[in-house]
Amino acid sequence: MTVLACLATASLSALLPTLDAAPTSTPNDSRSWAAQDPQGGKPPILDNASLASLNKKLQAFLAAEAEYETTEETRARERASKKREKAKDAFRKDWTSKSKKGDLLSSMADLRAIYANCFKVDRPKKSAGTVHKFSVSFGEGADYEYSRYLPKKYKPNTPTRGVIVLPGTKTADDMSTWEEGRQYFAKVWPKKTPALARTVFHIPHMADGRDMDPAPDFSRQGQEQIEQTRIERVFGTYAQTMKNINVDRPRVFLDCGRGNCAFGVRFLSMFPDRFAGIVLRWPTELEEIRLGSLTGKSILLLKTADNGDVVDALKKKFETVTDQVTVLETTDAYPHPAAAIEIDQWFDKNSRNMVPKRVVIEPNHDRFNRAYWARIGRMNPVHTSAAADRPRLEVEANREENRIVVKATGIEDFVLLLNDDLVDLDKEFTVVVNDKAVTEQKKRSRRRMQRLMIERSDWEFLFPVQYRSSVPKAEPKKESGEKEPDEKR
Repeated sequence: MTVLACLATASLSALLPTLDAAPTSTPNDSRSWAAQDPQGGKPPILDNASLASLNKKLQAFLAAEAEYETTEETRARERASKKREKAKDAFRKDWTSKSKKGDLLSSMADLRAIYANCFKVDRPKKSAGTVHKFSVSFGEGADYEYSRYLPKKYKPNTPTRGVIVLPGTKTADDMSTWEEGRQYFAKVWPKKTPALARTVFHIPHMADGRDMDPAPDFSRQGQEQIEQTRIERVFGTYAQTMKNINVDRPRVFLDCGRGNCAFGVRFLSMFPDRFAGIVLRWPTELEEIRLGSLTGKSILLLKTADNGDVVDALKKKFETVTDQVTVLETTDAYPHPAAAIEIDQWFDKNSRNMVPKRVVIEPNHDRFNRAYWARIGRMNPVHTSAAADRPRLEVEANREENRIVVKATGIEDFVLLLNDDLVDLDKEFTVVVNDKAVTEQKKRSRRRMQRLMIERSDWEFLFPVQYRSSVPKAEPKKESGEKEPDEKR
């Protein structure tokens, strides 16, 4: 499966971490998992010791599973299989035993604590506190370079905030070449900046002659491959960092430089549930980008005396979909190293919410059409459909009414992934699709929930119920003066 295909399914199953890491932190750390739970303030069913026990056994099972999947030699694979089954059985028995106190799948506070930070990673082979260069190949013609910086006190058992830094061009000229990744990083995140002590930085290296910002025209031959290359350069290389480094899933940001801010916005619209927000150091006008998928996202625009009109226009445009737009008045020239402390403070104020009550999906690519707990199935082509027929899905959950309202355009079917943050799954819930209501009750499944969580390599992706529905066909409009069949004449 290609990198693009993996991303199209919103899955990073290839990112299963490596083995033999130091023990991960338990749910009883400085975070208050229950305090983050929007499920009506419902307290956990289990005490901290019980939650830590399940968390530890889950880590052991996932590590054994990863070892089995990556082992090829026959005898070694047999040993890995036995180890996996033993760890799996230990977790299942502990889950069954502790479930006697209550249905753990119904308690989001318990689920978050059990699954928190559940992927083990090795200690990095290269020293922390220094920018190191790496390379990865996804096949012929798909070789990419990237750099990575780890805080000096980075610990493999502690999730650390992540920032993907997209280097900018050397000048504002259209024919300018790209800044070398490590050199650009040193400019925008100077030494002694507080962020360096608590952030994993991933820096994809740009390739000269390959621009990033222009929106692809998919009607032209080769445009899809060009966009795939852009995506692989960023997300394909970042996959390697996620595989080997303990990046905190809800605290990952995009930091975009000159020449890739429009791409960054487009990229964020494809994967909104992967990021906490985006920084635009060289805001630029947006062409052919639908913004609906950015609903609720945090956006930081860096403003100068020269780009004020562009920033004001962008702010107004972004505010049609999110109220989390911040403008930072800069005091220095691009790429604005003097803004590093304020950007770091903005990072501190933002994190991803995996269960927003309202989700909008307006695809900018036919393959990337899912976000958070909603997934579009069959749909009209994005770039060849009339504007009114382009695919769009809007879903909104109301837990108090146990009701989900769905507005769908240009799509045939969809899937909702549900948990008890969104609706009370102990009761019947109502789904209203384009004004047509259906009442449902679904059984929770730990196996399905866990499989999806592993595929995404994301311990916050916890949805024990899947609801699938087609979109009712719109009734044809009656012509003026047309009578109902049974209307008396």
